This record gives sequence, C-alpha cells and structure tokens, in this order.
Amino acid sequence: KARVLDGRVCNSAFSYTAGLAMVRRIAEADMVRLRRYEIPIKRVARNLCLDPALIAAIISQESRVGLLLDNGWDQERHKYGLMQLDGQQHHPFGVWDSEEHINQCSTILVLAINEVRARHPTWTWDQQLR
Repeated sequence: KARVLDGRVCNSAFSYTAGLAMVRRIAEADMVRLRRYEIPIKRVARNLCLDPALIAAIISQESRVGLLLDNGWDQERHKYGLMQLDGQQHHPFGVWDSEEHINQCSTILVLAINEVRARHPTWTWDQQLR
C-alpha cells in the first residue's frame, strides 16, 4: 500500500502482517506484567461472566499493564488506571491497579456491551463487542 506524505507518495512501513506481528510482540512483553494481575482479573471475569483474556487485552492495550502510567494516570491526566477509566466521566474506585478498580472498569465494559447488544440484537457477538 502507498500513502501520501507531504505531497509525495511513499511506501507504508505498516502492513496488516507487520501490524499483527507488532501486536503479538507487545502482548508477549505485557504477559510478564499481566501475571501480577492474573488472580484479580480471573475473579472479576468470573463474577461478570467475561472472558479474562478480554480484560487482560484491554489492560495491555490501554496502559501496557501500567507501563505508560504516572501514578495511575495517563500523560494528560485524563484517564486513570490499568484500563484507563475516563476520570471526567467516572469517579475511580480503588487504587489504579487494584481488583476494585479492574472490577469498576469491567462493569462499565459489560454495561456498554449490553447497551450495544440491546440496540443491535441481530449482530454477532464479535460485531457487538467491536
């Protein structure tokens, strides 16, 4: 694929295959840090009937399992915690990497998924989740 940059056409360094490889490398690197949260993630997932891999994937994607955070906050200090709760819309519960906080964010996720499911009952689970 090619893209335009400053009026010139250049080859994109990013391809679908390269993107998947990058995501895989990031996930593998984050697995080490995710082990610390394995038990709380599994407990929250069981209580909310979620796949623990979904919670772990969000934690990896949003905060790199805390690696990108400063005392729990993103760089702009708008989002908080492992799953990056919007601090302007919600009052965070618990410490940024606590089970209580993972539960709060996962509960918000379940409510959002259920809202999409109600609006689009004919969509597949994958479509509703996306």
